[in-house]
Amino acid sequence: MSGTSADGIDAAILHTDGSRFHRTDFAVSFAYDPALRRSIFDAVHDPVAFMADAAAYISLSHAITDAHSAAVMALVKQLPDDADMPRLIGFHGQTIFHEPDANTLSPLGRCTIQLGSGQRLADATGMNVVYDVRQADMAAGGQGAPLAPVFHSALIAAIDAPCPAVIINIGGVANLTYIGTGSNPEIIGFDTGPGNGLMDDYMQSHFNRPFDDGGIVAAQGHSDKGFVARVMQHDFFVKSWPKSLDRQAFAPIVDDAGLDDLRPPDAMASLAALTVASITHAIESLPADIQQIYIAGGGRHNQTLMSGLHDVFGNRLVIDDHVLFDADMLEAELMAYLAARHNAGLPTSFPATTGCTMPICGGQLAQPSRQRLNQRV
Repeated sequence: MSGTSADGIDAAILHTDGSRFHRTDFAVSFAYDPALRRSIFDAVHDPVAFMADAAAYISLSHAITDAHSAAVMALVKQLPDDADMPRLIGFHGQTIFHEPDANTLSPLGRCTIQLGSGQRLADATGMNVVYDVRQADMAAGGQGAPLAPVFHSALIAAIDAPCPAVIINIGGVANLTYIGTGSNPEIIGFDTGPGNGLMDDYMQSHFNRPFDDGGIVAAQGHSDKGFVARVMQHDFFVKSWPKSLDRQAFAPIVDDAGLDDLRPPDAMASLAALTVASITHAIESLPADIQQIYIAGGGRHNQTLMSGLHDVFGNRLVIDDHVLFDADMLEAELMAYLAARHNAGLPTSFPATTGCTMPICGGQLAQPSRQRLNQRV
């Protein structure tokens, strides 16, 4: 999995049939090569120009795929000699654009674009690959995101968490899964608003750093309540779920709200406060009081962000508990789970999580086009 923060690739091995699952704790995380990351963000910041350049599209797609192939092979090397080899890869690809609104004015229209070739990955690894997991949901009228709720709900059941419970993944965009009570609990999923993406972009442009390590820069500033309030007036926060966002959706909005008028540390503190405010707004919109809030994704390493959430939610917030699950690898395990669900013909998205017209089994299967021994290399 490489999320909208585009900082690198997380890979994990999961034993699962698409319903039951068992975590293995075999996992690796790779940072993208800096040149590759720059190319990804060039595409993210101008997807129209990028999509018009066929050679650039193919080159970047292949580079992303090859980076994922290297991650798979590094993960396989961790396995003991007597361990079973993985049989199936779930490959998300790298999102460069996401627009679920049919009324969009974007020249690209209503679509979601993930770079990476499932066939190239299958050929390189000798394993079957499930990829392109969002398109079927979009075709059925869904948002194409988030896809995490089906795995999040299985995880909450497996750890016997007190419900209603919420899992929030804070990547470039933040998303939420709500799990209600009872034997057949209500499951709701949606994007809550900006996650790390705006903060990462500001750090890159003003400090020449890819992210605010530990939230140190934000901790040196003071959030501007007026700025946060102006951004929170956006129509996205009025909409009910299901709903989803492109990573860059709020970039022009924060500019209009006066971000550049703030001192850089105050701007970072304000962007962190915006993420806290949007998550708080989302949780307060849910149908029941939440007993436990689990935080996953890179955002949980931002201490300023976590402190802001703790100020709101107190001891209901679970930031770091590896006894229950690996919050850093949750989305990688999700992709394995979705691949197994595709293999079993089970739904990967639902009307209450993406807005699709019926439960949808997403993904396409790529098989190696040449015979290759499935062995450690």
